[in-house]
Amino acid sequence: MNSIINSNPTNRVATIDFIRGIALLGILFINVQTYALFAFLRPQQVYTLGLDRPDSYAPTQFFIHLLVKGQFYTIYSFLFGLGFYLMSEKNTHAGLNTNRLFKRRLWILLALGLLHAFIFWFGDVLHKYALLGFTLLYFRKKSVAVLGKWIIGLAVSGIVIQIVQALAFPSTPAALAAGQKQFDAVVMQVVATWQHGSVWEVMSLQSLGVAMLHVMAFQHGLAGYLHYEIMFLLGLMAGKLHLFNRLTEVKNQFLRMAFLLFPMGLILKGIAGLPVFEVHLPNINQLTYEPLIISLADFLGTPLLTVVYLIEISLIFTRYPSRITGWIANAGRLGLTNYLMQTLLCMGLFYGYSLGFSGRLTLLESLGVAVAIYVFQIVYSNLWLMYYRQGPLEWLWRKLTYGKERAKAISSPDLIKY
Repeated sequence: MNSIINSNPTNRVATIDFIRGIALLGILFINVQTYALFAFLRPQQVYTLGLDRPDSYAPTQFFIHLLVKGQFYTIYSFLFGLGFYLMSEKNTHAGLNTNRLFKRRLWILLALGLLHAFIFWFGDVLHKYALLGFTLLYFRKKSVAVLGKWIIGLAVSGIVIQIVQALAFPSTPAALAAGQKQFDAVVMQVVATWQHGSVWEVMSLQSLGVAMLHVMAFQHGLAGYLHYEIMFLLGLMAGKLHLFNRLTEVKNQFLRMAFLLFPMGLILKGIAGLPVFEVHLPNINQLTYEPLIISLADFLGTPLLTVVYLIEISLIFTRYPSRITGWIANAGRLGLTNYLMQTLLCMGLFYGYSLGFSGRLTLLESLGVAVAIYVFQIVYSNLWLMYYRQGPLEWLWRKLTYGKERAKAISSPDLIKY
């Protein structure tokens, strides 16, 4: 059974869809915290505002940080790089101009992402993927060895940038306090708007949120952007090595890799999650070295756990195919549609101008809402695919990408679905 699944292109893509379907839930677990206000607030602020209790909030938030935060956006980044390879191979086989089509695809994604970010959801990741995605055109014909060197180089660069920032530009207590006070003022404005603002007032704050996230990314040494790029290249490398066609062949090597990486990633992410409990590292300068160690632990731990998740999710799907894994894979087939649908559903549930759940749910309750949304999306996706081959936004994206070349793309042998 496994050999059939791993050698069949359609089933291979079903494995990828299953990974994407799982990632949708992880992303929603993180994003729902923004709508529920927890992403904005430090633990003490959560308790002061009466949003949750320390005995339930701290351990829940720690495990979310440990096992979820960061890993599922980077899974999507891996799939983006892999998808670029699959699309390139298919278009090349069909005699189409791969670079031109991919550039068009990225411009469409950028427009969609900016619309999403500035009007509906400032945490949008699509515009970031689109901008960084242009780098894949440079890496398209690079060898696996060269891609590996770039991945190592980007990881080392991230470490060096953060160390230089911390040591060359140390924060003084006064500057740190002033910056925190200014940030808290903005956060409380956002909290009030999320709970009581009109549609227009909520939308008007999205642009501020976009700017804040990009500024924070630079303040943290571009760690998030480097994660995306590293995983893009890992996805491209996986495509070049045809790993999803060889899962049975490489299963033992993958399991050994996961066995080694999992405890390393878990320890690093555990260190990075200590601020949730307001615990400090012993005998460490809390102003300079502690934030640096926590930041580096998160920077290194996130991709390590992401690789482990990719290995385990892939092997679970190929080893234990079932109706449930198929349902989740179908949700992954509608990845773009479901990602944007999550925004609309959360807007309807959380904002003050709608049902107003924002600030009224504990962290565990907000995660329960996320699970309910995810179950709805699985049901919706499977019902949709009973009648259509693609999700509505996937269809539109493909149609705008191929334009007049669409007929040629459709008529070509579908050796690699995308």
